[in-house]
Amino acid sequence: MSRHVARFVPTKFDVLLPIVPQLSRYSLVSALALSLDFTVFLSLTVSAVTPALAGVIGYALGLGLHYLLSTRFVFNAQVTDKLHARLFSEFALSGIVGIGITAFIIALATREAGLSAPLSKGLAALASFLVVFALRRTVVFAPVVRQEVTVELKSAAGEAELRRVRR
Repeated sequence: MSRHVARFVPTKFDVLLPIVPQLSRYSLVSALALSLDFTVFLSLTVSAVTPALAGVIGYALGLGLHYLLSTRFVFNAQVTDKLHARLFSEFALSGIVGIGITAFIIALATREAGLSAPLSKGLAALASFLVVFALRRTVVFAPVVRQEVTVELKSAAGEAELRRVRR
């Protein structure tokens, strides 16, 4: 392929380049949420709270922080036209998808591939992180696509009027 033609064919790198700043912010937000999650978990387990309950509380607080920071620094919630309750529900559901991916990959990697638990967890964390980011970017915080349509309205007298409507 000549250099002149190559300028007009996007490479994989060209397609991914616009995502890098957002992915970087998302990575930072994820690290902060994980830090809160783990800190709460450790604090509660030292205070005689059962590890399972401490894990749930830490995860829930980390999820809340992740949502707050994501809506302020990573994604534009206004372009979705979704109420915050719906947006948070979708955000939380995407996190549950991440938990499912994590469990599946760890089970598959340890049982079928014979990988160690820590290596399996690392692979699962990376896969889950990327899938959940993609879901949140393309579904949870996806901008509403507006379309204009022409509608014919008839008055009581039978007169037709064309009107453009955005939906």
